[in-house]
Amino acid sequence: MMGNNIIADNLKVLVFKSNIDTPAKVNHIQGTLLDDDYIYQVDVDLEDCDNVLRVECHPRSSAQRMIEQLHKAGFTGARLM
Repeated sequence: MMGNNIIADNLKVLVFKSNIDTPAKVNHIQGTLLDDDYIYQVDVDLEDCDNVLRVECHPRSSAQRMIEQLHKAGFTGARLM
């Protein structure tokens, strides 16, 4: 079972393995996800073999919803923690 990843009353961090592998794709997903008022920060580690996507968001945001948003934008994601 995954933890809730809440690090403050108003902040949760979700981490995913992704197929976001270029700066252009990072810009695209940042623009897409940051349109959501409950998402505060989006980063992708392009040097990591898993292209780790890290999302700082409101505690009510769910990993499943984030994965659905990734899929709608044409990307894949699997929760790491």
